[in-house]
Amino acid sequence: MNVFTKLVLKSSILCAGLLALPLGAEPAALQTCISCHGKDGVGISAEYANLGGQHEAYLALQLHAFRSGERKNAVMNGMAAALSDADIEELAAWYAAQEWITADNGDASRVELGQNSAGYCHACHGMQGHPVANEWPVIAGQSAPYLENQLAGFKNGSRYHPLMVNVVKNLSPEAMKNLASYYTQVTRAD
Repeated sequence: MNVFTKLVLKSSILCAGLLALPLGAEPAALQTCISCHGKDGVGISAEYANLGGQHEAYLALQLHAFRSGERKNAVMNGMAAALSDADIEELAAWYAAQEWITADNGDASRVELGQNSAGYCHACHGMQGHPVANEWPVIAGQSAPYLENQLAGFKNGSRYHPLMVNVVKNLSPEAMKNLASYYTQVTRAD
């Protein structure tokens, strides 16, 4: 199957999923997510991702990766295992449509240090934590503990992305705290 055929098929699945969901209706599978990510996409713990306002394509890719086991997380793998393709598309659309919040829960004394070392991040996540591709996450305003954990996961191999592995290989835990503190207070730029 060539790239064009895959894109057409993916678009068809997405459109079918959106047409099946009445405008403004909550996805049937939303109950699977709200105990950790809330109905509005705000994580109930600073350890959980805020999903509200995140890129729809990124959310769908991550849910598919959790469901297949490609992305490893004991809780998320179990939660995503029962999701259908339609559930994933509906959940991604729902959370993408919610309001983005700025967590601003990092260590204020580390913000400037994080900003000074954010050059690692700008190429993919943009100058203000808003990525150049919809398949990559918006990191502006995410919770500092969540961001730190994700960076550490890329470094220790519990999470994988070919670009991120190279970006974090020389980051110290202190540098990760600095970056997380910086990005948690950046507001999302559209």
